[in-house]
Amino acid sequence: MNDEKLSLSVTEAAELLGIGRNLMLKLVTVPGFPAIRFKKKILINKNKLQQWFDENTGTYGNYKY
Repeated sequence: MNDEKLSLSVTEAAELLGIGRNLMLKLVTVPGFPAIRFKKKILINKNKLQQWFDENTGTYGNYKY
């Protein structure tokens, strides 16, 4: 059985992207960002994060949070 995680925590995703946790918490509210909330727990789809990053490269400053 594969023990690899399917998702990242907010902290793990922030570290992966090289940004702060507070900015990551704002990013998860952006429409289309690959995250899901279970009550207070936020999980980021590990496999879709790279795709989202690639598709949104160069769109800096256009996020409303």
